[in-house]
Amino acid sequence: MKTLLVTVDAWRASHTSFAAPTAGGDEPPVPYTPNIASLAESGTAFTQAVSHGPATPYAFPALHTSSLPLSHGGYERIDESRTLTSEALSRGGYHCVGVHANPWLGERYGYARGYAEYSDVGEFSLPFLDDIREELIGRFGLDHPVYRAAQYAYRYVQKPLSSLGGGGNDEIATAREALQSAPDDSFVWVHLLTPHAPYTPEKEYREAMGVPNFKGSAMSLSTRAQHDPDSLSPPERAAVRRLYAASVRQADAEVARILDAADDDTLVVVSADHGEALFEHGQVGHEPALYDELVRVPLVVRPPAGHPVEASQVDTQVRHVDIGPTILDYAGVDVPDGWVGRSLRPAIEGEEVGEELAVSEVASTATTPGQLDPDALQVAVRTPERKVVATTDGTVLGFDLVADAGETDPVTDPTGGDWTRLRDALSARLDEIEVGESAAVERDDETEQRLRDLGYLE
Repeated sequence: MKTLLVTVDAWRASHTSFAAPTAGGDEPPVPYTPNIASLAESGTAFTQAVSHGPATPYAFPALHTSSLPLSHGGYERIDESRTLTSEALSRGGYHCVGVHANPWLGERYGYARGYAEYSDVGEFSLPFLDDIREELIGRFGLDHPVYRAAQYAYRYVQKPLSSLGGGGNDEIATAREALQSAPDDSFVWVHLLTPHAPYTPEKEYREAMGVPNFKGSAMSLSTRAQHDPDSLSPPERAAVRRLYAASVRQADAEVARILDAADDDTLVVVSADHGEALFEHGQVGHEPALYDELVRVPLVVRPPAGHPVEASQVDTQVRHVDIGPTILDYAGVDVPDGWVGRSLRPAIEGEEVGEELAVSEVASTATTPGQLDPDALQVAVRTPERKVVATTDGTVLGFDLVADAGETDPVTDPTGGDWTRLRDALSARLDEIEVGESAAVERDDETEQRLRDLGYLE
């Protein structure tokens, strides 16, 4: 059996076409993701899927190893005591191919284990352009209009020039080729960087999603929104929101191109690594916080043709740690020791499943992303109705997600009654976590620059 796992970077649950509108979406529903909605018509859409971290380095350890981000020494590098889905499948005889363009997912962080082929298509093979870019940064700085204009041009010429210089394909072409040439027992994981900021969707998607006119470029406006969201006027904020919506629509089209190469006998899983803040709680992007706009994500599973199901929508809360066990269940591969998730196959096949609490956590700051900091520890425990959060100063706040979906009116003493189960789980998780001093993986200059381009580093 072939398996395709597609993860979409920074795609929030409010921006889908296959589930009821949620906080932050449009009324009436807007066709953000028509192609993924078509996929859901042959499978199951989970409306309460939760990521265990608010950004790529904090989310993927759980998604790929079915263990919480701060277990096994944390998320700075995937410790060998964690078993990746790709490793389990490879040991079970599967041919595994991985492709991404996010520098947080590089081999140096341990994600390549188990893959016969692992491609970072964001690495650029023409060093003379990198030299020019470094010169511009030195002379003008990252936020200067001259540098931003050059960066915008760089993004558009990178693909054809890379091909001329012998570089690789983009993630879509690489994933399509892998699906078309892979043996029957294969696993292909592709991570799409769109709609990650800066939001620079192509013209057809801007028109489709009604992006209004604004001064300057999409690159400069979305970058300013990331770094200084309070400075934007109401019309500029509206433009940023529509640029993000158009970027989601573009990501949906990219997913469709990949799905076109997957036959009906392929198990398909589509989700996001995390969500995205669009001016909620004072930010644009996904700096460390555990609000629902960051940790609630879309999830669709389309079983292979040999295991057909009726289209369904499951409102029971599920988690990223459940994705790996689900894939292994369909593949007939044993779940590794230490995995904490469960297979969602019973829910996909129409059975009632009990609800599990979802834990999300992070121990990094906005200025040192991906690096462990004991003083920056935040942990949340969630159900679809309630959430408790242990903040960096040790305070525990509660949120009624039914009455206060935007999480703007915290309960300062969430004790007793329905809060007890969540508080007990929060205390237990805090007792388990041991956050040591950072031993961050050394990053080369190119990786540092790519992280700056994405807004992670100043």
